[in-house]
Amino acid sequence: MDLASTTSHNSGRPFWKNDHPFQTVTPSRLVRYVLDVPNRSLAVGTPNPKVLSTRLPEFPSLPRKRSTRRHRYVYPAVARRKVTVDYEKKGHAGPVGGIAKIDVEFPENNEYYSFETYEFPGECVLCPKVRGENGNGEEEEEEEEKEDACYLLVNVVNGRDMTTDMLIFDVEGKGALEKGPVVRWTLPVFVPHLLHGSFAEGVTFDFEPFRRESTGQR
Repeated sequence: MDLASTTSHNSGRPFWKNDHPFQTVTPSRLVRYVLDVPNRSLAVGTPNPKVLSTRLPEFPSLPRKRSTRRHRYVYPAVARRKVTVDYEKKGHAGPVGGIAKIDVEFPENNEYYSFETYEFPGECVLCPKVRGENGNGEEEEEEEEKEDACYLLVNVVNGRDMTTDMLIFDVEGKGALEKGPVVRWTLPVFVPHLLHGSFAEGVTFDFEPFRRESTGQR
């Protein structure tokens, strides 16, 4: 079980209602707990928890098909750079400024991508790649599905220009995330910082009614 963990909270008060919110919480870490389900306890003989990332991770995401199942990679929002902080002390946390591809088996292979100092990402959303088709128009079979054969979507708020960009990363393969986005598009309207996102396969929207309403057309 992987989760972003902190050693304290803000005593039940909504985080955003504090005058200095990051002074009220301790820094977060991404950790993995191994469970002994039959005995309803933590497993013995293994580090519990195992620390996967200390880069102040938040909002860890993974492909929907991997939810509650064995997985190799997790994709959180993280600090812009490596930090050295006291994880027991409040006031050492801060806003996220990058994203990561965490290798839960070999954390030394973690990959990071950092944004500008005035840019802040939301929660990553993973969309599986569509398989290719053979000459008969039939879906090709793959010997083994690659877990990281996904596109990562994330909204990034530009606090300097008050704009929002949609970024798409191809995260398949070693080093893919660190190559940067394959698409970056500035949205036509400013979208405030988002905490969560989701992907619904096969769901599309007809935006024409919204366009007509926004322009006063009938």
